[in-house]
Amino acid sequence: MHSVVLTALRSLLMEEGRVCLPGLGTLLVVEQPALVSLIEGKASAPAARVGFNANLVVDDGRLLREVDRDALESFLQQTNQSLDAGRTVSLEGIGKLYRQPDGELRFSGSGENFRMESFGLPAIPVRPIVRKEKPNPDAPKPDPVPVRKMKESKLGRRYGGYAWYAAAGLGVLAVIFLLFRLAGTLSSELSTEARDRAEVPRERLNVSPSRPERRREPAVDAGEVSPAPPPRLNTAPLTETAPAAAATTENNVAVIAIGLFGRQRNVDKQTRRLEEAGYTPYTDREGRNTRVGVQVEYTDEAELRRVLREVQARYTEDAYVMRVNGEERRPQ
Repeated sequence: MHSVVLTALRSLLMEEGRVCLPGLGTLLVVEQPALVSLIEGKASAPAARVGFNANLVVDDGRLLREVDRDALESFLQQTNQSLDAGRTVSLEGIGKLYRQPDGELRFSGSGENFRMESFGLPAIPVRPIVRKEKPNPDAPKPDPVPVRKMKESKLGRRYGGYAWYAAAGLGVLAVIFLLFRLAGTLSSELSTEARDRAEVPRERLNVSPSRPERRREPAVDAGEVSPAPPPRLNTAPLTETAPAAAATTENNVAVIAIGLFGRQRNVDKQTRRLEEAGYTPYTDREGRNTRVGVQVEYTDEAELRRVLREVQARYTEDAYVMRVNGEERRPQ
């Protein structure tokens, strides 16, 4: 009976690239590029290996399209019993499921290729290309270097290194000399400027600047001044077609479901990530698992769709609107 479920799993992974085991997790196909290994001496075509995500436990309905509900429930029940007993569940041609001592569910792939374009292609043996040059007997042989010339070249290299050190020392001394000259020039300029400031004549000190005389306006009799007429406000005639006040908008409350988690540690981790990102977390107990989502207040559908796209791009593309104003919504 379980062979039918395993056949359906392999077929769905090959054709659609993912399938969910309800309550356990989701098997995903991960693309891998072509590899060339000079150590092993072979080259393999692009392939696709099977991975596992233990957080995606919501049934996507793919297995129910291929097998009966009774066969699927029997397979899931036997798999859960084996995992709870500490045994490894082997999925033939796909991989192995096992549970660690801390309760985490892990998956080990079998290494099979699930890429349809390169399925069944064998690895090709490769060897590095080594160019071998044959000696030319007709080429002239180099003249032997005399021993005296070799000694002269060694002495030149030795004293040449000393010459570089000497040149570097002279350069450092020249830089220090230039810095002292620059410091002396700056100090002399500053002292000259201070002396010029100190030689200001005494008759120029504490002298108030000259101010232009103000022109007095002629006196005006208060009886001759008449105030301007006040502005008339709201002079437009009232009509029966006055615009109505803008209708107040009401805030709606929606819940966006992200995932269903079986362990409280994963629930706390996901809610902490949502709070750090600025969202309002939502949790609800569903049997042995906990539903985690985001609670959103919005005024129009466009705002809700924008938040849904952000959550799908940041956390999981399987996120959907689960509830609006307390009413359940089926995932689209």
